[in-house]
Formats: sequence, C-alpha cells, structure tokens
Amino acid sequence: MTPHGTTSTFYALRHDWFDDLAAHLSGILRRISPTIHAAVPHDLGSHELLAATVLARAAQADMERREIAFVAGDLVRLAGPQGVQAPERVSEVEELWTALRHPTSPLLHSWWREPLGEGLLAHWARMRAEAVGWPQVHSELRERWSLDSDGIWRRGLGPADGSDDGDWCGYFAYLDAHSGSREAAFARVILERTPGLAEEIDAYASECADELTYVPHLALIHRERALAEALTIVIEGNLEAGGEVLPADLVASSRSLRDAGRAYLRWLDDEFVPRLTPLEHAHLDLGTEEAARAEAYLRQYAEIWCAPGDPALPTPVFTEEDYAPLKPAERPRALVPEWMAMVGQVFSEAGQLGWTGVVGSQPWWLYVAEAGMESAAALRFKHDGQVRIGHRTLDDPNDMLVGFPKHDPDAQSLHMRFRYDEDDAHEMCELLVLSRAGRAQLGFLIQDASGAYRMLRMVSVPIPPALRTAMRDKAVRRLDAMTGGEPGALGALIAPEPDGTPPSPSPTDNAAAGAPADADSHDGWEFADGTLFPREDTLF
Repeated sequence: MTPHGTTSTFYALRHDWFDDLAAHLSGILRRISPTIHAAVPHDLGSHELLAATVLARAAQADMERREIAFVAGDLVRLAGPQGVQAPERVSEVEELWTALRHPTSPLLHSWWREPLGEGLLAHWARMRAEAVGWPQVHSELRERWSLDSDGIWRRGLGPADGSDDGDWCGYFAYLDAHSGSREAAFARVILERTPGLAEEIDAYASECADELTYVPHLALIHRERALAEALTIVIEGNLEAGGEVLPADLVASSRSLRDAGRAYLRWLDDEFVPRLTPLEHAHLDLGTEEAARAEAYLRQYAEIWCAPGDPALPTPVFTEEDYAPLKPAERPRALVPEWMAMVGQVFSEAGQLGWTGVVGSQPWWLYVAEAGMESAAALRFKHDGQVRIGHRTLDDPNDMLVGFPKHDPDAQSLHMRFRYDEDDAHEMCELLVLSRAGRAQLGFLIQDASGAYRMLRMVSVPIPPALRTAMRDKAVRRLDAMTGGEPGALGALIAPEPDGTPPSPSPTDNAAAGAPADADSHDGWEFADGTLFPREDTLF
C-alpha cells in the first residue's frame, strides 16, 4: 500500500478525475444547450471546468427552485465582457431546466446535484487560485459568480490552513514521517504475520458503495483509513489483553504505534478531508456498509426509472405566481400537464392528503389547494424560508405532516400530509431518493372557474438531516425485508406496468395501507398547541 500512499499518486488521480468529470459534463451542456455553452467565458480558466460548473449549478438552482430570472442574470454576469450586451437568457434557462428534468447522466440525478454544483465551484476556485491567487478569485466570485461575502465564507472558498497539494500521505508514510521507521516496520510485521488480517482489512474496505470505488483518489483515502483503523484496533486489543506480560520494549512500541495511528486518523478526518470539495465528501460518505446497501438499491431504481435518455413526465417551469406581476391579459393560460390534472382530480377529494412521487429523478409532492384561505396560505408558504415537518416517531418518517411554523399566522390554514407506503417497494425507493436528494419539489395545484387545474406555485421543501437519515434507514429496512437483503432482487418488484408507469397512489390505496383517506382523522397522533403536529420528534 505504501506506493499508492504517495502525494504524487494521490493528486495525479484527483486531477485526472476532475478533468474527466469536467469534460463529461461540458459535453452534456454543449449537447442540450449549445447557446449557454457558447456563452461560457474563456477568461476564467479551464473552459471545460467552467462549462461543467455552469451546468451543475443550473441543475442545483432548479432543484432549489431559484427564481429563473436570477439564474439568467447570473449567466449574464458570468459571461462578463465577452457576453452579448444585456442578453435575454430566461428562455435559454427554461430550455436547460426542461432538458435537465429528463435523465441525462447519473451525476445529474437529483441526489447528486447539490454536492456536484458546490463541489465543482470549490474545485474551480482552487484551480483558479493557483493561477491568479485568492484575492483575484474572491473578486471573481463576487463579480462574475454573483456570490456575496457570506456565501464565499460559508463555502470555505479561501486558502486552507495547510497546503492544498503536497501534504497527502498514506498510513505507512505517516508513520515513517511522524513516529520513526521502527514503528512503521512493526506495523508491517503485524499486518504480514497476523493470520487473515490483511484479508479482513481488504474485505472491510470493500464494504462501500461502487460510486466510491469508481473515484480512485477517494478509494485510496477510504482504504488508508480502513488500514489505520484496523491496525490501531489490533494494537489496542493486544495492549489490553497482554499489556502486563509483554516485554517493556514491545509495550512501548505498541503504545507508540497506537498513538501514531490515532494521530493519523485525527489528521485525516480533522485536517485533510475537510479541505476536499463537497462532491468528494459526498462520495466519502458512501464508505459504510449501510450507505453501500442504500446506494445499491438506489442504483437499481435509477437503472429502471432514471436511465439516461428515458423520457420523464412533463413538469412546468413557470407558475401562476410567476405570472402575477403581469397584467391579466398578458398572463399565459397554461394548464398543468395532463398527468398532473389527473392527480388533481383524484386528490381534490383527499382532504389534506397530497401526492408523492419521483419525476425524472426529482422527488415531487403535489397538493390541491382549495380556493380561499388555503390557496392564500399556499402563496405564503415558506415565505420566510421556514417549514414545519411533523411525524409520529422517527420510526415513521414515511408519514409526514407539512405546514407553517406554529407561530405563523397561517399555521392553522394549511396542513398537508404526504405518505409513502411502507409495503410498496416502489414508494420505498422514492423515499430513499428523497432522503438522498434532501428536498422535495412541492407544487400547489388549484382549480380555476372552468374546472381546469393550474400550478399556483412551486417551492422546494428541504428535509432536515435527522429526518433524512431516518428516511434512509426506514427505506433500507423495508427494502431488505422485501428483497431478502439482495438489492439485485429489487428489479422484479419495481418493474414498470405494461403502460410503462408505476402504480399511481390514490387516497383509497393509502387508506387500504393503513392511513385514513380523510386527513382530518389523526388516530395515533399526539397533538401540540392545537395543531396537527405531534409533540415528540417534530423536526424543523
């Protein structure tokens, strides 16, 4: 393992991976939006990396429901003096978002968009800083990337405490540098002479998602961490079992090796890894057996329902809220897609129950708002960025009540219930998608005087971290029960219906599964402050 722990090998692998990633995503942007690709400037470093970052951040902006005019303005500012004077890019962003809602590349699935957008921006900043220095990069982040000082600080876009390059080392290299050749030789002897230890370490390091093994430099970090953890545990066990009878020099060497192993793990987790990009952090998070199994189920689902090139159900970009500043005669009379109208017809009789699903790769919630107080409240929902999500317990993260914070004037005006059937493999996969994506696109449907359904507004609802973890664990437990713990068996359970669609949930389906079709019935819920939210385990 020692040759692979060297600095030159690590950074060569890292740069090659980012270069390949940038070339791949730049090619996608050139294919699906040649006009935006052509507007990417040439004065900010690698054009391929810039194009890839533009694509990733545009996809992230759609996930986060950023206002389209702001995104178009960001592209104009990024183009700088090379761009067309005062260009109209709203239609181009609309076309790009529409294209991105169809599956294109696994890294553009909803659950990768935020780490991809943030990760590529961080990588661009560091590569650019090597050429022009951090003061110039900070100026470009403000003037060209439209980030304020707080946004730059929150992202950690600045010089690291240590060197970005040149300080990586593997476990044995760290021992050689910080504890001495005797301890490093002792560690190698333990590894070579302890029966089955090397094989156990390899097996332990292999218990990670394929998505991590596909990134060579991150797989190297994962394996070096596994090596250091295993040998440190073995040394600790030897000291506890025979510390009183072992020779003094062996005890001293063991303690030195134990301390050096702990120091290496602290350096790795507290100093080195934090300097990596959010995209790399997201990959490293897949290093546990639990995360690997969840990712295996997610991969099976994506291969069937999010395969590149497959069409996705149409979803609107603009809403009635977007048209509000226009005069009535100027507003387009665009109806929602037919499938959304069908959802509206079914769920208009469902009380406070909403529709859940995945469109393309994005988690969606649809809710039919009644005219009057409820639709007025829907127009204010998340007006200050706050959302309240309640559920019975962390064992039931698939059954949620969503609304305003209890102190909001509209807290009693809008209560929405979204439920994923724990006995349906497809819906558990959708819950898994939601847990990884971290946010749902919530569309408020409203019926006009003619009986047609329109999209009143759309918002992005972030899921709290603790709830995301509970969702993932719940989905994996239920999928394990249905597949016998074999992700490969999932395909038969979620195969499309003859018409190519998954079974559509309905209020009667939810009632049959144990949830009341009338959301005004809340047996089992503990109420608080007169609201629908349970007192315990309510997350914000």
